[in-house]
Amino acid sequence: MGNADRSATPFRGLMTAALLLGLAHGVPAEEPVPAPPTVSVSLLDGRTFVGTIVREEVSHITLWTEAGIEVRIPKSSVASITPVLVPARRFLRRDPHDSRLLFAPTGRPLPKGEGYFSDHYVLFPGLTYGVTDGLSVSAGASMVPAVGLSDQLLFASARLAHQPSEHLALSAGALYAVGAGEAALLVFGVGTFGRPERSLTVGLGFAGTRAEGGYPDYRRRFRWRDAPILMVGGNVQLSNSLALVSENWLLLGRDFELSRQPFGLALRFFGDRISADVGVILVGEVLKKGLPIPWLSFSYHFGPSRGPRN
Repeated sequence: MGNADRSATPFRGLMTAALLLGLAHGVPAEEPVPAPPTVSVSLLDGRTFVGTIVREEVSHITLWTEAGIEVRIPKSSVASITPVLVPARRFLRRDPHDSRLLFAPTGRPLPKGEGYFSDHYVLFPGLTYGVTDGLSVSAGASMVPAVGLSDQLLFASARLAHQPSEHLALSAGALYAVGAGEAALLVFGVGTFGRPERSLTVGLGFAGTRAEGGYPDYRRRFRWRDAPILMVGGNVQLSNSLALVSENWLLLGRDFELSRQPFGLALRFFGDRISADVGVILVGEVLKKGLPIPWLSFSYHFGPSRGPRN
């Protein structure tokens, strides 16, 4: 009896060690339950939610969104439910305003019927609209209190864009602005390289100014800068609702000084339609005298929703 107990002891020890080893490596006692599929729920009012359905009732469905919020949706308000395939190293939601950086456009076109209302510093609203898949137009005006209409800034622009591939987009256009008796014209070309969630944008512009006035002053020619303006920017998407955006200007020419050039950097918080850019504009000469210039803008995308990536 004693020999039997002694021979059983190593066997019991091996079984215990095997059990502990299995627990340490997370061996499940049952087959793992597959994760529920990710779906896109489009509502009749134009809103879109992306997540997983955690509960379905006779009249409602409950969705656990990618933002970690539980949403209870009446079935009567649902337009469609479609599965979302998540490609490797890509995000479910795209930036709805990837056709621009902080202010300057990227090379990407704004599709026909889409557009956005933007407001910089609350005082500079503007509207951009895609007339065709390659042509977009913009217009805006400043709304500075206690400043007369003739001294407010008015601008209008048009841009042609072409995207031959996901990794390359090109555009060219012109921007005209007038205010306080002065007019300015900028003719530009822009190229964007990379996917929407991580890309580099480079632009080159030629600017001219002239004094405005009545006849015959309005026929005065523009005085063009002796060198072009170089713009370098880009964006890196960090999550389904956050991106890092940069826009930097180099005013080339004989009087070029790095301390006078503006460098912009902002975080973009975005949903399916709304985005907010919060950041700073860094100018060396300004930094010597105090803090960087804050940057704040809001945008609302209208037209067909960009929604999730399918």
